Amino acid sequence: LPSASSFLQMQVTAAAAKARAVAALKEGLRFAGVAHRARLDAIFLALHGKKVGFEKVIQLIDEMVASLKTEQADDGTKKEYCVTSLDTSDDKKKELERKVSDLEAAIASAEESIATLKEEIASLEGGIAALDKSVAEATENRKAENIEFKELMASNTAA
Repeated sequence: LPSASSFLQMQVTAAAAKARAVAALKEGLRFAGVAHRARLDAIFLALHGKKVGFEKVIQLIDEMVASLKTEQADDGTKKEYCVTSLDTSDDKKKELERKVSDLEAAIASAEESIATLKEEIASLEGGIAALDKSVAEATENRKAENIEFKELMASNTAA
């Protein structure tokens, strides 16, 4: 049989372990999210209860650790997906910005061409107006010359 001193020491060690576990749980409760708070409360109650031994508490802690590992893996997968999505979105954004820049350059070039063509059209219209005036003058000259010619022919025929 163990002596009284060793029995007492075992009891103090168990009580110290229980106290440390309770302190760790209290710390965990401060930072626990809503999803894990219920589990931590159940472990906390199991530690305060007289009938439940450390086996039940350890089992609950192991289940919680396994759940946390699964959630951590899920979070890692989600993070990887988000990073990939962000990279893809950034690439698309850069491509669209480049297209916008190219289109803006094309618009500027087209506007410049339009301005040049308007100037050319105005110049050509001025040229057309000058030609019309010149044709009108030439027509008047020919009519006058035609009248003179007819008068000359009539005077030659009469003479």
